[in-house]
Amino acid sequence: MNQDVIDWLYGLSAPMVALSKNNGASYTSPFFYPDRDFMDMSESWRIDSRQTLLNCVFDMVDDGHAPLLSQYYSIYSRFSESDWHDYCQAQDDYQKILLEFVEQTFCVCGYGGIRSWDYARMGYVLRNGTTNKYITEEEALWIFSRIAVRSQYFYESWHNYFAGWSVGFQFWESLNNKEDLEVLRCELTRASQTNTMKILITDKDSPCNRLPWYIEIDELEKPESLTEYDWS
Repeated sequence: MNQDVIDWLYGLSAPMVALSKNNGASYTSPFFYPDRDFMDMSESWRIDSRQTLLNCVFDMVDDGHAPLLSQYYSIYSRFSESDWHDYCQAQDDYQKILLEFVEQTFCVCGYGGIRSWDYARMGYVLRNGTTNKYITEEEALWIFSRIAVRSQYFYESWHNYFAGWSVGFQFWESLNNKEDLEVLRCELTRASQTNTMKILITDKDSPCNRLPWYIEIDELEKPESLTEYDWS
């Protein structure tokens, strides 16, 4: 696997890098923070071992926050304007707010919705797991390659992918406001992570300024050490 492809795979965690660039995060190192020997993920992620890391990643890649909205992004992409209107009218007040959010953000993140919010975060976890020696670089790259297949299927560009992450971040911040619908509506209509997005788009080291989105990634053989996990 050539270096451009490796850089591309690590680039899937680029939104998390931009969020922490001032703290020494790297776009291309196997380690999220190259100058650190250990990253404590026990409190924020409940990860303190190889098993808890792999369980988190394999669960969250496909079943993180994205499924809460994925059906709506899919429906919006298929329905006519009138069918979408009728569908929205048949939902309760909480669902209507989420559907309005989907309608407003579809133009930037597309059918993929907020899947990249989960993908980028799991990239962060994988690279910190490599630092902590919970997993090897070979294992991390294989998992990244499987996330890459999903990413290139659901998104059309780096900007599209980054936007999905930003929208996902905004949705995540609103999750505690489910009971107060007016607060929820306000949270989902305000701009989120604009500075991080600016860094992602303008930083010369950002993958969107160095590498094409549709790069050819050779299929990697699943490491023997991961064959016990029914995940790909």
